Amino acid sequence: MDKQRISKIFAVFLIFSLIIADYVFPLRFINNIPDVIKVAEGSKQSFDFKLPDAISTDFDTSAIKLNNKPLTINTIKEGKSNLEFYLFGLFPLKKVTLDVVPDVYVRPGGQPIGVKVKTRGTMVVGLSEVIGCDARVYKPARKAGIQPGDMILTLDNVKVNCVDDITRILNKAGNKTIPISVKRDGGILKKQIMPIKSKEDSEFRIGLWVKDHTAGIGTLTFTTEDNKMFGALGHAITDTATGKKLSLSDGEIYNTEITSIESGKSNKPGEIRGVFTNELNPQGSIEENTSFGIFGHMNKQVQGKLMPIGLQSEIKTGPAQILIDLDNKGTKSYDVEIIKTSDQSRPSSKSMVIKVTDRRLLKKTGGIIQGMSGSPIIQNGKLIGAVTHVFVNDPTRGYGVYIEWMFNQIEPAEYKTVSG
Repeated sequence: MDKQRISKIFAVFLIFSLIIADYVFPLRFINNIPDVIKVAEGSKQSFDFKLPDAISTDFDTSAIKLNNKPLTINTIKEGKSNLEFYLFGLFPLKKVTLDVVPDVYVRPGGQPIGVKVKTRGTMVVGLSEVIGCDARVYKPARKAGIQPGDMILTLDNVKVNCVDDITRILNKAGNKTIPISVKRDGGILKKQIMPIKSKEDSEFRIGLWVKDHTAGIGTLTFTTEDNKMFGALGHAITDTATGKKLSLSDGEIYNTEITSIESGKSNKPGEIRGVFTNELNPQGSIEENTSFGIFGHMNKQVQGKLMPIGLQSEIKTGPAQILIDLDNKGTKSYDVEIIKTSDQSRPSSKSMVIKVTDRRLLKKTGGIIQGMSGSPIIQNGKLIGAVTHVFVNDPTRGYGVYIEWMFNQIEPAEYKTVSG
């Protein structure tokens, strides 16, 4: 192959490489742009995507006005529009949905609440051995393939509602193999199990530790504008032994009086302790236990000023506040800093990372502690999220969930105005 031909091939390769590089470079920026941008009606927002000059935009003018550098959106009216990004004004790179939604108002919470729930069925929290009347060791549940986290639905074809039901059904069945159905990871499993008469008390057992209820303390996040519904906690109620989300049959929230606070330390989470008050008259009924908190209907009116919800696109790193009552004297605002936000086109509970900066709160709690889950996060006069988890190795830091993910869990459908 002569030198002239090699030079031509090299030149073609070089030109091709430059074209590819010119295309791939802006493509890297496009990958940082979300598939959906949700903004409030009548607002003006800027997005610093740091787009190179090679990228231009085209858009539907019916609902927005747009400036390119930086990308600034002026929303005109509610509705959805398309925003397309082009390379050199010719090659389409990405299409984005602009979802303009009306402002939604809620009452931020911050009040401590007592939570009591009953599970749908009974949850297996551990396996055990049974010493039979013959002094032999049996493991009926393990042999049948039952696992911690399983929900026992029926036993000997009888519905199981509580722990006492299991004892009653087993003693009635006696020493024979019986069917058992459990719920695991959303599916129903049917198995066979042999009860064993215990040497200890002559009761028939199958080698399980189970629970049918739980209780704890958390924080109210918000109530709806009409004061009919609430959201709290910001995360699911789970079993402490298995980490599995509890399937609830019913539950209530109660007024709570804080009795003491244990400050958080590295690798030793702190805790708010309290007692439920007026248990004969619960504040509300729990109807949903989701990955984004508990939700239900209020029985009592909650006082407080209405505040608009802040959408994901409005949340910025920097100063913010959380609301919480730590002394039974009403909610107070404490300074935090949002140090990281996540672009989430799909709901996720770990939406942002916050750091407690308020010296008053650090002195009282050491940072984020158990019982603060659900504390409202406020930025620029809007409710933007709720505290969910603490960093075990650094109690001054923790996660928050975007409020729109919480609000969208509420029924009935007329409340779901931030879902687009």
